[in-house]
Amino acid sequence: MQQDFIVDRSDLREARFVDAPALSPSDGEAVVAVERFALTANNITYGVAGDIIGYWKFFPAPRGAGRIPVWGIGRVRTTDHADITEGDRYYGYFPMSTELLLRPQSVSPRGFNDASEHRAELPPVYNQYSRMTPENGFEPAFDNHNMVYRPLFTTSFVLDDYFRDNDFFGAGTVILGSASSKTAFGLAFMLQRSKQVRVVGLTSAANEGFVRGLGLYDDVLTYEGVESITREPSAYVDMSGNRDVLSRVHRHLGDDLVASCGVGITHWESRDGADPASLPGAKPTMFFAPSQIMKRNQELGPAVYQQRIGEATRAFFAEVDRWVTIEEHPFSELQAIYQTVLAGASPDRGYVIVVA
Repeated sequence: MQQDFIVDRSDLREARFVDAPALSPSDGEAVVAVERFALTANNITYGVAGDIIGYWKFFPAPRGAGRIPVWGIGRVRTTDHADITEGDRYYGYFPMSTELLLRPQSVSPRGFNDASEHRAELPPVYNQYSRMTPENGFEPAFDNHNMVYRPLFTTSFVLDDYFRDNDFFGAGTVILGSASSKTAFGLAFMLQRSKQVRVVGLTSAANEGFVRGLGLYDDVLTYEGVESITREPSAYVDMSGNRDVLSRVHRHLGDDLVASCGVGITHWESRDGADPASLPGAKPTMFFAPSQIMKRNQELGPAVYQQRIGEATRAFFAEVDRWVTIEEHPFSELQAIYQTVLAGASPDRGYVIVVA
């Protein structure tokens, strides 16, 4: 028997487990048993933006319901594909379920792509499954780190690369909203390595102490202090999706806001406010990491770009345990952990769900 965790697409607070028949592979397919996965605010963004970017399409669900994607690790349970070996472990995009049916193609010692028909038109980066071996950059001691941080820090790295690629759009200051989020302080980590710009963190009063304690921001302000941001050419990276904060940043900085980049929706219940297109300053745009990855893969080659990401990721992993503790919880506790993350988990905690 397979178990799926599904949510109501119109109200993410409504979530439940449902049973389904066990999966079996046809010719060229493999069934991967989900071992464990991370659950972060990033996954809530997938749910909020499910219809906008197509996240609901990865793992079909009954009408009106959705299966929020997560980053995790699975082991091949059974296979009818000549190049896939039972027992091999893969890191990639999974549903919050006990197993997943995949159609591997372009199989190599590094992994494969899922060629399932319903995923054909979706961004390729989400269809890649990496074989978990030390030779492939996966040290067993960092399994949980890879699930919790790798997708978030990859976004942080690619954001940093995007800004450098565009000479920071002329900004001398980069302001990060939801500065306590893992993607935000991952970007702050990257920005501080080069010291090319001043890094300002915006956060809630409740998380101000945590953000200051990171030591990654040149200045930290609560959301109440938006109007005290120094007026100078600045870029705003919006991790929260809070329309009110976005409006205040734009109206305060006006033409000094040379770039406005939306990344996450951690404040998923604060989406009311002025139309972003009507705000002064740079036009807000949504950042989509796969686009920058594809651009740089063409310019540098995938091997070179992945090497750069890998080196930065290892440096981040070496530091992050000073700031965040990863907790493991059984699959039976997923409902409670999901509701915790949905409501806004403490920034000094990361959650891994152990399925099998």
